[in-house]
Amino acid sequence: MTLNKNDLLNLKREKERVSFIAQVAVHQYGGSDAFPLYRQAIAEALDNEPPPFDTEGYSSTYRNSALDPRWLATSILTNAEMEGDGARRLWSLATFAENGEERDLLKQHAVDESRHALYYLALLDLAFPDAIEPGFRQELRQLSPGFSMHKELYPIEGSPYARPPTIDDYLQMNIAEIRTTIHHMMQRTAIQAYCPEENLPQALKVLDQLLDDELAHVGYTAMLIDRVAARTPGNRVGALFRKRFRDFNLITTQELGDNSFGCSLECCAKREWCRAGPSASPFSYSDAPLPDLSAEPSQGATQAPAPAPACH
Repeated sequence: MTLNKNDLLNLKREKERVSFIAQVAVHQYGGSDAFPLYRQAIAEALDNEPPPFDTEGYSSTYRNSALDPRWLATSILTNAEMEGDGARRLWSLATFAENGEERDLLKQHAVDESRHALYYLALLDLAFPDAIEPGFRQELRQLSPGFSMHKELYPIEGSPYARPPTIDDYLQMNIAEIRTTIHHMMQRTAIQAYCPEENLPQALKVLDQLLDDELAHVGYTAMLIDRVAARTPGNRVGALFRKRFRDFNLITTQELGDNSFGCSLECCAKREWCRAGPSASPFSYSDAPLPDLSAEPSQGATQAPAPAPACH
């Protein structure tokens, strides 16, 4: 049976959702049997480094925070800020991708994030009408860089991400997109509680598009991780995946102490190893022991079949 986003939306439990999100994304992007090396790697990572954002306590903390409408509105605005920033980082990274398919996938991801910044502003308008002064609301549109697939790629001036992408990037992006999907599911319920009834159908359409995109991002990064794992000797990709989950878990634990979900540019700037710092990835850290991808594939390793990019 092929899983889809409705299976995710109908999921009742508030723990062990990470593996289910990965499973749904793989099913939608490549099919139920796709990306076996990725599925093995993430299963091992979850066994060894269970994420705090995959617990009932995490969801409970979010629900309690979202009881304050000002907190929820600020959270939505922070999402818009982070999506726009992520779009700029991905755009620079895509510019230097040597593989044409990877370049197109990263570019599409950047375009999606650029659009998401506007989606979150729309959700803010729908859930909290007239909460933002019109002049300031117009300024907020600048959070989105306005990327499109028709625009030529170029490195953002001064960006530390103007370099070729690595397996470390794809691993961290995969974790980040899964965690964003969990945040989306929690936020979806909170927004419905505040959104005026007449605005709810439109808000749900925006939320559905966000969820579709997040699952596509999990899916394409799963595909790229699987490909690299197939040509990398030993279990070096799996080991790095576990380390990145451990790092992400540390960030999440620290964020919870600040009553923050998903971080912010100001929060990241406090840590030189975090997303806004001089990192090796558009999503986090600088100290990754990258696998030697120039080595020959290990004996018996096979290249996973590559489906057509589903997010184009």
